[in-house]
Amino acid sequence: MRNKKILVIGGANIEYILKSKTDIVQGSKNFVEIEELLGGSGVNYTMRLMSYGEVVYPILFAGDDSTGHQVLDALLPYAQPDNRYFFDEKTFFVPSVQTPRSTIIVEGIHRTILSQDANQKNLFHGFLAHRLQDVPSVGALIIGHIHNDRKEINPHATDLSTLYALDHFQKTETLIYANFGASQLEYGFDFWKSHLSKIDILQLNIHELRDFLTPNTQVSLPALVEMIQALDITMIITLDQFGAMGIMKGVKDTIFMARPIKETTHFVDSTGAGDAFCAGMLSKLKGKKRFAQEDFMEAMERGRSWATYACRSYGGANHCPSPYEIVAYHQERTKNNKVIRYNNGAMQDVIALIDSLL
Repeated sequence: MRNKKILVIGGANIEYILKSKTDIVQGSKNFVEIEELLGGSGVNYTMRLMSYGEVVYPILFAGDDSTGHQVLDALLPYAQPDNRYFFDEKTFFVPSVQTPRSTIIVEGIHRTILSQDANQKNLFHGFLAHRLQDVPSVGALIIGHIHNDRKEINPHATDLSTLYALDHFQKTETLIYANFGASQLEYGFDFWKSHLSKIDILQLNIHELRDFLTPNTQVSLPALVEMIQALDITMIITLDQFGAMGIMKGVKDTIFMARPIKETTHFVDSTGAGDAFCAGMLSKLKGKKRFAQEDFMEAMERGRSWATYACRSYGGANHCPSPYEIVAYHQERTKNNKVIRYNNGAMQDVIALIDSLL
């Protein structure tokens, strides 16, 4: 029987959501609604997966402060007998860390994120190494945004928690899914190129991908696709309102397209949609380090449904559906909207059109 347990490594923070019905006018007084929610990549993955019934072991960048305890209190109700010990407050928090805060300005489909992280020392690396000793064998690992991997506080590459996690699980049967954030991506493609083979699936949005592969250069999406295929890696590219694109290692000249699901009536905020996409895919692929094209396509369909559902509420983990809710939602939205496999040549004009509209 394949291992279904999931390890999550990522961020945790408090999010102040500023909701504006009109565009923010700089230099003027703007009236907004304000809501305080929990967020961060690690919290987003963990909440969605545990709400779905998965057994999750989260290692989060959360300190022993009021926000950290809010995070723990939110997760505890979903703990199961197998992983309940992992939520003991004596070991859950990173010593001496102040849980980060973020302000998210939501203007229609647009969002602006202002992050605050007062931690100026690498306090996560040692905590991660120690905490991994308490983790059982897992079928999947999600590495999200790790705040403490910022270049300004890590003079040596060996200090990076992301690299430590990749090396720790590289030779195991654990499926490794990476959804990097700004702190990891700032090291650039040249740094990460030799480590990409350690990752089974890499997910970035189109804007992150362009800055990652071709900084300061406006390279077309078709050209970016060719670059990824030449690297021979498996990748998910989220395309904002145009859905997502998948590329599989070893599958030449082929693109997998997850066309968007329209949610115009209930759409409120895209915050955390990418994290929900990742969590949805892992709920399908966990335990399958080697997966078939059909598995990959079904995982993309599930990820798309989870991401679209996430846009129905503010924040990254504000309302996580029950298994019944998300399964019913997925079945209804996927009836006539399957992920389609295309030859590169057949999609050039479509990809170029999408690129011009992003």
